[in-house]
Amino acid sequence: PGGGLQEAAVGLDLGIGATGRASAAAETEETSKTVDVDEHLATIEEPTNSSSSSSSSKQENAAESAAHNFQKTGGVSGVLARIVDHHRCPITQQLLVDPVVAEDGHIYERKALEMWLMTKQSSPTTNKPMGPNMLPAHAARQTVSELIEEGMLDAATTLGFFADRGRLRALRTTTPGPDLHGAQTDIRRSLELAQTPSQRSASEFWLEIISWMQVGSSLFQRSQKLQSEVHGFCLGQDFQTWVLEVGDAARAVVTWPLLKECQMPEWRELPKGTRVKVVDDASELHKLCERPPAGAEAKVGWNAEMLGFAGKICIVQRVGESSHRNYILRRESPPTGRDFSFPYDACFLLSK
Repeated sequence: PGGGLQEAAVGLDLGIGATGRASAAAETEETSKTVDVDEHLATIEEPTNSSSSSSSSKQENAAESAAHNFQKTGGVSGVLARIVDHHRCPITQQLLVDPVVAEDGHIYERKALEMWLMTKQSSPTTNKPMGPNMLPAHAARQTVSELIEEGMLDAATTLGFFADRGRLRALRTTTPGPDLHGAQTDIRRSLELAQTPSQRSASEFWLEIISWMQVGSSLFQRSQKLQSEVHGFCLGQDFQTWVLEVGDAARAVVTWPLLKECQMPEWRELPKGTRVKVVDDASELHKLCERPPAGAEAKVGWNAEMLGFAGKICIVQRVGESSHRNYILRRESPPTGRDFSFPYDACFLLSK
């Protein structure tokens, strides 16, 4: 039918273009052809209109079905709940704050995944072998932040998010260092959402810690200016070096009361994955490794690379020999590097 229509139209064009002096009979014939063409077009359009109507009906049915399913699954609240579930760490089941994509393609909280990989070489989700590589999940971070900022999540979840992100910002040790202003803002928001006395106390305590850190930061900034003025006044030492030593001493002042309670009085079995902290002072650590600890027959010995473990939180990989009374440790924070052996009295037990 399409070919006949095309031929009729071509014939009509040729008839008009060949001469302007067509006879009345020829005009009658062409008029007849035109009528035939119109009738033929009508026969073609009818099925098209029917098909369009059928397609429109199917679309309407699909829309009604989608709307029914949407209501059946909880509507907006149901979709939002599923989005939130997809943005929880499979390890901690907490809302993501610092999300990363692992080699298995799944998204985890960075700290939780690092801890997992300290003792395992498999995926937390699939249990298949997996390496330690991970990349920041920027899209997931943005999604969670927008849900929180727009007030789309419940108060308890929002409080937990601000508290976790505030602590993370305050304790960031990678470049460019702690974000104290951002941390203060987050903790204040968590305080506004606090429902219990313990929640309020925790938020207020963190605000005090952050304020103390801000004072310390301003003192170190002043040291930059004073450096050019004192010229070795501090007992012949470089002033900036002295200020850095003050920073180390301040850390000791803050942490020593806690570490004193965690000091290990004797060697004992510790399960794999136990967290310990190695003594801060490098010279003290060297001395402890170069002599047998109490009850041991031999020393663990010293390697220059062990210096990088001083003051670090580590994960027990296995218990050493009774003859050395030691533990094989791996640093918790990357770069983890090699595992090394340390005597029990060089360690502070953080998890029991």
